[in-house]
Amino acid sequence: MKLLLATLVVAVLACSGRDAPTPAPTTAAVLQRPDQVIGGTVVPQIHEFPAGRSADIRRIFDVGAMSYPIAVVSKDGAQTQFVNPRPVFVSDRRFVVGLPPATHAALDQLIAGLTAAGPTPLGATYEVTFWAVEGTFAGKTDVSGDLAEVAPALEKLTGLGTRSYKSLDRVGGRARDGAQTKLVGRMLKVEHKLDAGPDGIELELTLQLLQLQQAGPAPTVETTLRLPLDKPIVLGDSAEPAAAAGYANLLLYVVRARRVD
Repeated sequence: MKLLLATLVVAVLACSGRDAPTPAPTTAAVLQRPDQVIGGTVVPQIHEFPAGRSADIRRIFDVGAMSYPIAVVSKDGAQTQFVNPRPVFVSDRRFVVGLPPATHAALDQLIAGLTAAGPTPLGATYEVTFWAVEGTFAGKTDVSGDLAEVAPALEKLTGLGTRSYKSLDRVGGRARDGAQTKLVGRMLKVEHKLDAGPDGIELELTLQLLQLQQAGPAPTVETTLRLPLDKPIVLGDSAEPAAAAGYANLLLYVVRARRVD
């Protein structure tokens, strides 16, 4: 009889053990997670900044000032790595980024410092103009009349030899700080993202020349360009098919930005 009773007690305990829920992790166990201890929980947050300061915000992230550590757990154990977050701009005065809460607070302090420094001396709207220029070999340097606005910049290209410069196309338009812009002309297609800074603008730029009488893909330039105001910059020098004299023609782009009040 005692043997039967003992067997029943063991069976009941075994059944109750199978049905019992798994205990929830304690607070101490959660705090021991490497990603919690090292980097903290990463959460997205919207931040506002003064108009005309988007280039300054990008530089803060580009230099790694807002990087934070995380722990990567593998078969070899936990290793610390650093994450360089990238902001996503949703307007010319707001962006979203994922950071630990303490890092969000530090970022707000940096932005407050930009505000305390006063507004940027540049306006929030700019006129950006692009020229596609062909440079052919000539006995002396000559710039066509439709390039008179940027003639000094072309005449300084003495390293390319004596050339005759003529305009293939010109496009331009106004863009706000932080805006993405597309411009399409007769031959020239431009896409750019504009960020203003205290000493000029920065363009994430794609230039493409269409309808050229040659085989293969259309000539394309992709670059990030730091551009001072009112000073044209010359890009490119990609070769076109050689002319009859044996000298290759040059395809150049000229970019100019102006402040719009």
